[in-house]
Amino acid sequence: MSTVFRCRWVLMLVCVVLAWCGAVAAQAAELFKGDELIPADAIVLFDGKDLSQWQSCDGGPAKWKVENGYMVAGGGDICSKQLFKDCQLHVEFWVPLMAEARGQGRGNSGVFLQGWNYEVQILDSYGLTPGAGDCGAIYSIAPPMVNACRPPEHWQSYDIFFRAARFDESGKKIANARMSVMQNGVWIHENVEVPRPTPGASMSDPKEPGPIRLQDHGCPVRFRNIWVRPLGGTEK
Repeated sequence: MSTVFRCRWVLMLVCVVLAWCGAVAAQAAELFKGDELIPADAIVLFDGKDLSQWQSCDGGPAKWKVENGYMVAGGGDICSKQLFKDCQLHVEFWVPLMAEARGQGRGNSGVFLQGWNYEVQILDSYGLTPGAGDCGAIYSIAPPMVNACRPPEHWQSYDIFFRAARFDESGKKIANARMSVMQNGVWIHENVEVPRPTPGASMSDPKEPGPIRLQDHGCPVRFRNIWVRPLGGTEK
């Protein structure tokens, strides 16, 4: 076999391999085949049918009621059975009208990342100048940049992009957790540094994966269409 022919053959083989790798990569990158609302690599935590992906945060059965395609807070917080660190989380929620209530009594709930540690607040804050305890806040740490709330008794959504705190081999924290959040399609937090867990956290900054936690704060807040995309550093 001549040197020129051998080089051409090798080049052709390399081209074939690269083309195959490109096709595999393109196939892997196809998150949507058509009009689906949920990307193909998402883990569906609640599709409106049952609580099979959830449990009480003490390990017992989840007690929330499921009806009409949503679940209603009641009977204690619930936690996902699967554990996550870095992730994209989509949650849809509905806050009841509680006209006689005031402050934190107005449709209170919350979405926690990595266990009971990093909370995005749920509350009826429609029409308010939001503070660090209002709807969309990284609770007690950062108010939303803008009030993107719908009125109570309307479905709303959070898309939360969470990056867990980083630690070196000795266990020393070398980077704080970070969050970006969209509410109802509007950016309300952009790469916010979260220097500590939010109040009520179960521990200091956790090193291990933790569940997604939904809060029962005594208000009949509804949830539906919950899915999560692990973004790295995640265990199931």
